Amino acid sequence: MSPSNPTRIVDLVRRWEEQTPDRVCLTVWQDDHAPDRVTYRALWQEVLALAALFSAEDLRPGAPIVIFAPSVSTFASAFLAAQKAGLVPIPIPPPDHLGGTERALKRITQILDRSQARTVFAPSGGTRAGDIVAPDVWTGIRWLTPNSVGSVSRTTETDAWTSVGCCQFTSGSGGRPNGVLLTHENMLANIRGVQAVWNLGEQDVAVYWLPLFHDMGLFALLRSLVIGFPLHLIPPMAFLLKPVTWLSLISELRGTCSGAPNFGFALCVQRITEAELARLDLSSWRVTSNGAEPVSRAVVEAFTTRFARCGFRPEAMVPSYGLAENTLIATTSAAGSGIRFDEVSREGLEREGIARRAGGPGDRRWVASVGRPLPGQDVAIFDPAGSLLEERRVGEVGVRGDSVMHGYLRGSDGDAGSTVRSDGWLLTGDLGYLAGGELFITGRKKDLIIRLGRNYDPQELEVAAWQVPGVRTGRAAAFTVPGAAQERVVLMVECRHERDVDANDIRAAIRQAVFAAVGFVPDDIVLLPPRALPLTTSGKLMRPEARRLYVTHGARGA
Repeated sequence: MSPSNPTRIVDLVRRWEEQTPDRVCLTVWQDDHAPDRVTYRALWQEVLALAALFSAEDLRPGAPIVIFAPSVSTFASAFLAAQKAGLVPIPIPPPDHLGGTERALKRITQILDRSQARTVFAPSGGTRAGDIVAPDVWTGIRWLTPNSVGSVSRTTETDAWTSVGCCQFTSGSGGRPNGVLLTHENMLANIRGVQAVWNLGEQDVAVYWLPLFHDMGLFALLRSLVIGFPLHLIPPMAFLLKPVTWLSLISELRGTCSGAPNFGFALCVQRITEAELARLDLSSWRVTSNGAEPVSRAVVEAFTTRFARCGFRPEAMVPSYGLAENTLIATTSAAGSGIRFDEVSREGLEREGIARRAGGPGDRRWVASVGRPLPGQDVAIFDPAGSLLEERRVGEVGVRGDSVMHGYLRGSDGDAGSTVRSDGWLLTGDLGYLAGGELFITGRKKDLIIRLGRNYDPQELEVAAWQVPGVRTGRAAAFTVPGAAQERVVLMVECRHERDVDANDIRAAIRQAVFAAVGFVPDDIVLLPPRALPLTTSGKLMRPEARRLYVTHGARGA
């Protein structure tokens, strides 16, 4: 029987299985196939079988186990089974999400090396050592598959316990991926905090397209299983190829909650046709989180304006800010409160580090509020010396509370972007300010572009470039490289495949758009074909890798 006071996600899933075994908890929608519906009973039976398989390996409590995602339901079962067997699940993407064998090998090798994991659960015939040339670090790895379950004799229910409930590897947008250890308490605190702020309950219907190896997708799954509302998932590629798939499912199922990175909403604006839009009814959609990457005012306004015709309410889109080191969400806004933008002085922000009122149209920058701290969390702003800053002073964002990680895996903290102070404050590496209890993110310390003594967030240049016809939304990278007299500002952008588009015209339009946004033009603009910029497995831009490619290959724009 499940404990009377569950302290793990797997125990809460067991409780739902005891109370409502035949209720569908998860539905996976595949193109041209009947949806795969999973009940709590079916999920729990697979959890028991896989927990027995993992326990048969004689792994010590707290040992890591790497989990690929052969299917959504099997991933969910394997993750929960690892918790039940007292192991630490490490979700990582299968190679087809990693851009080919070379990149897959690199990331898998890094994770195996850093985690010291010696057991991998993967699809049969997927990424076992015999399928590709394996590095030395793969020697001695035990590969388990769903087909291995039949070879295990299970006479008693396996249950073991360890304090760490999950290890999340950061996406690596700023460098190598780092292993973040989360306790069961961290995970449940974050889920319960989001539940309270968004007023989630059994009556909700969630519809997502995010991959489960990404923290935003993973916790969408875990939230639904803990709170007890159905989750509907579509493959990420289905959304990327045809964004209306996501909104059509929300319309058909009367979905109430969802979320996506900013670029997901931009794709919907760009790629959903008028005919498709006419068939949508989004009036049931009451909360959708815009998170995982900076929130763009232009994208928010374009999405809320266009889909208002389908019944979408602007206040349903709420911001969220978080990081793997804080389990997931650190700040967000209450359901129905919408996204607020602060109009501040560019001069004050860039020269003085103060978010004061704009002096006029030429001195204006819009900064998105990312909401207030979750229950059980605090947020503060620190100067470089580690002292607290007053309201509207820009500094490093710090978070403290129940969701802050247990710590990094051995060997991960040396190049991690965040640090935990002795007083419990997690310094995130992000820059921002507080105003009226809300957090506003202005950039990231390591990505800052400094020109004529002023600090610029690279995304200001990138968003300006997105507006140019022919440039792919979300696919621009701005950074600096050493120059003879001063650092040179480089902007690399991906262009769409379009006929009769002149490269010189695109560069000229980008220069004009960037100058209008920040008051200077990049020293070099490099035009690239689609899918040329390096991205993390979760779709985040890897500026350091883009910089390395530029320097290594000597890329130059005409």
